[in-house]
Amino acid sequence: MTRRPLCLLCLALMLFLCVADRAGLPLIRGNPVPENTASWIEKHPQATVCGEVLQTTENEFTQSIYLSNAYLIYQPKKNQSEKNQSKKISIENVKVFFKKKEEVPVGTVVLVSGKLERVEEKRNPGEFDSQQYYATQHIFYFMKKAEILEKSKNYSVYRQRMNQLREYLGSVLEKISGKESGIFQAIVLGDKSSLDKEVKLRYQVSGIVHVLAISGLHISVVGMGIYNLLMKTGMGIWPSGIISLFLLLQYGIMTGGSVSTMRAVCMFLIAVGAKITGRIYDLPTALAVSAVMLVGDSGAYLYSSGFLLSFSAVVGAGVVVPAITRNGKKKPVLALISSLGVQLTMLPVSLYFFGEVSLAGIFLNLIVLPTVGILLGSGVLGLLTGCANYKVGSVVILPGRILAEVYDELCKLAGNLPIGTWIAGQPRLWQVAVYYVLLAGAVAVLTYKDAGKGKIFHKRKEIQNEKPQNRKIWNEKRQNSKLQNHRLPNREIHSAGKKNGFERNLAGRRITALAVMGIALLILTWRGPEPFSITCLDVGQGDGIILHTPQENCFLVDGGSTNKSGVGQYQILPYLKNQGISRIDGIFVSHTDQDHINGIQEILELTTMNLNSVKIGCLYLPKWKNPPEAWRKLEALAMTAGIPVRKLESGNQLKAGKLRLNVLAPFPEASGSDVNEDGMVILAEYGEFRGLLTGDIGEETEKKLMVQGLLEDVDFLKVGHHGSHYSTCQQFLDTVRPEYAFISCSETNTYGHPSPEVVKRLEEAGSQICFTMKNGAVSVCWEKGEIAVKRYIEG
Repeated sequence: MTRRPLCLLCLALMLFLCVADRAGLPLIRGNPVPENTASWIEKHPQATVCGEVLQTTENEFTQSIYLSNAYLIYQPKKNQSEKNQSKKISIENVKVFFKKKEEVPVGTVVLVSGKLERVEEKRNPGEFDSQQYYATQHIFYFMKKAEILEKSKNYSVYRQRMNQLREYLGSVLEKISGKESGIFQAIVLGDKSSLDKEVKLRYQVSGIVHVLAISGLHISVVGMGIYNLLMKTGMGIWPSGIISLFLLLQYGIMTGGSVSTMRAVCMFLIAVGAKITGRIYDLPTALAVSAVMLVGDSGAYLYSSGFLLSFSAVVGAGVVVPAITRNGKKKPVLALISSLGVQLTMLPVSLYFFGEVSLAGIFLNLIVLPTVGILLGSGVLGLLTGCANYKVGSVVILPGRILAEVYDELCKLAGNLPIGTWIAGQPRLWQVAVYYVLLAGAVAVLTYKDAGKGKIFHKRKEIQNEKPQNRKIWNEKRQNSKLQNHRLPNREIHSAGKKNGFERNLAGRRITALAVMGIALLILTWRGPEPFSITCLDVGQGDGIILHTPQENCFLVDGGSTNKSGVGQYQILPYLKNQGISRIDGIFVSHTDQDHINGIQEILELTTMNLNSVKIGCLYLPKWKNPPEAWRKLEALAMTAGIPVRKLESGNQLKAGKLRLNVLAPFPEASGSDVNEDGMVILAEYGEFRGLLTGDIGEETEKKLMVQGLLEDVDFLKVGHHGSHYSTCQQFLDTVRPEYAFISCSETNTYGHPSPEVVKRLEEAGSQICFTMKNGAVSVCWEKGEIAVKRYIEG
C-alpha cells in the first residue's frame, strides 16, 4: 500500500466524506440548496427555472429533459420595497417532465415553468433510494407538468448529433436483432429503455444482470479491439493509443456515462496511457484514480449501489481472485473459484442494498463471462454492418442472438431452482466493515511471501511488462547491479521459499484462509433476535401490512396502492428481502379494492413466472357468496403459481407458533356485494399483545362486531379505511381503546384522508397515532411485555 499513494489518497477521501456526512455536511446526501430557498420552494411549488438542456429522454407517453447549471427565479417578499425584485439562485441540475412533447435540442437554454418538487426520499427499508441515485447526477429537484416559456435558438451541434446518433444506432439494432433488440441496445448502447421488463427481472434473479450494463469487459473488448486494429494497420503506439482513447471517450459520452461505463473508460485510459508512455499498468492504482475522479465529481457516489458494486467487482477480479487461484491447475475448478471470489467480494454490497444474492449466478457466470465477448462483438459488428445493409447486419448479429436465447433459457432454468437465490437480509455497517477486514486478512494469508522473494518477483514482473527496447536496456543495467547477486534460478527460488515455514505449508494457509472466510460469512449474515412486529409499509394510498414473529413466521395483510405503481416489486418484496424474510406463510386479502390487492396480484404474477425469490405458503381470501371478478382472478393466479387458496369467515383461527390470527369478519351471510363492509377483519394475538386489522370496514360493520361481542381492548389498531370519516366511530373506539393507531394513506390523496374528526377522536381516546404519509414505514414491536414504535422517517 505504501507503494501506491493514490490508493491511500482514495481511502482518505472516502473517509473524509463519510466523516463529513456524519457531521451533517451535505457532501454525500442532503439538499445543497439554502434552507430558506428550500422552504420557499416547498411553500411555492409552482416555479420558474432556467438551464441548459443536457439530455433528452422520451417514450411513447412522456418526455423529459435534464437541465444543467439550472437556477431558480423567485421573488422573496422581505418588505414592501423588495416585493417585485426577482432573484436567482443555483439549484444545480433539474429533471423536467413536460405536459406535452417539445422540440428541445441538446445544448438549448430554456426557461420552463412547472411544479418543482424535491426528489422523493426513500420511505421503506429496502426500497430503491431515488434521492441518492439522482444526487450522483447533482439532481435534487424534479419539475412536473412543465411547459417552455422561452428557449434559445442556439444549441450544441456536437451533443445533439451524438444524441441523434444514439437514436439512429438504436433503430438499426431494432431492425437487425428482432425481439432481442432490447438486450443489444442495453449491451452496446447502454440504453435499457427498450429492454423487456420480464427479461431484465430474469437476468437479475439469475445473477447475470451485469451483462446488460456497459462494464470493463465491454470497454476492453471495444477499446482494445480498436487499439489492436489500428496497430495492425501500421500505426505506432502513440497514434493508435490516442485515437482509441478519443473514440472510447466519445463512446462513453454517447452511451450515457453510467458509473460502470465511466469507471471502465477511466481505467482503459490509464491502461492505454501506460502503453503509450512505456509504464507499468497497476490495477489497484487505476481503480483508485477512477474512484477519486468519480467521488470528486459527486460525493453521492460513495453511497451508490452501482458505484460500490462496480468497484467491488473489479477488486474481486483483480485482487481476490489472483490470491485464491494461485498454484491452481485445473481450469474448470479455477473458473468456479474465480466466480466465487468475485461474488465473495461483492457479497456485502449486494446484501446491504438488496438483501439477497443469486447462488445460481456463481455457476451461470462460468458460461456467461467467457462468452459475453461474443455477444458484444457480434452486436457491435452487426451494428456497423447493419448501418450499411440491414440484411447483412442481421446475418452478422445472428451468433449474438443465438447466445442471447441461450442466456434466456439458462435464466429460466435458474429461476426453477429451489435454492437459486439466498435471502440473508441487510447487514449492519459494522458487519460489512468486519467482513472486509477479514477478507483482506484471508488474502494476505494466501499471498504471504518473504521480502526477498517479493522484491525479485516484483522486478521480474517489471521486466515482463517493459517494452522490448526498454527491457534490453534494463537487462544491460542489471548486469552491473547488485540485484544480479540476489537473483536466483527458479528452482533455487522455490527451494528458498520452502525454507520459510509459512510458505512451506500452503495447504495450511488455505485452510486458515477458508476458516477466516467462514467466520466472516457468519458475522456478515448474523441477525440478532427480533421482537414480534406489525409493520405498515408506506405504499402511498393503500395498505401493505406485514406481521413477523421471532420464530420467523411472516404474514402479509393486503398490498396495493392507487397512486404508486409496482408496490409489490418495489416496496413489499424489497422490504421482505431487507429483513431477511425468504417466505411469506400466508397472504390475507381483506377485500378486493385495487388499493389493497394490485401489489399482491403483481407478486403472484412474478411467482407464476419464477421471478419471485420469496416463497408463498397460502393465499387467504374472504369467504363471500358471490365474489367479484377481482377475487376470482386472485384465486386463479394463486392456483397457477401452485399456491393453495383458503376462504375465511368469522370464527376461523390460524396459529403459527405463539401467534394466533382470529378472523372476526366477514360474517357467514356476506355476499361480497359491498367489498368494504364485507371485508376481512383480523385480531392478531402474540402473548399478551393484541392488534386489530380492520381493512376498509365502516361504521356499519364496526357496530355488528360490537353487537356480537367480538371486540375487546387492544394494544394496536390499523385504522379502518385510511382514516375515512365513515369509519372508526366513537362507540368502536370506546370498546377497543387502542394504545397505538396507524393510518396508512398518501399525502396527496384526493379523498381527504385522514379525516380530522377521526384523528381528533383517536387523540381524545389516548392513542398514539402514526401516519405513513409523514413517517414512511411504521412498526409496532412487542417484546417481553414492552411495546415500542419504530418510524422509518422521524418527524
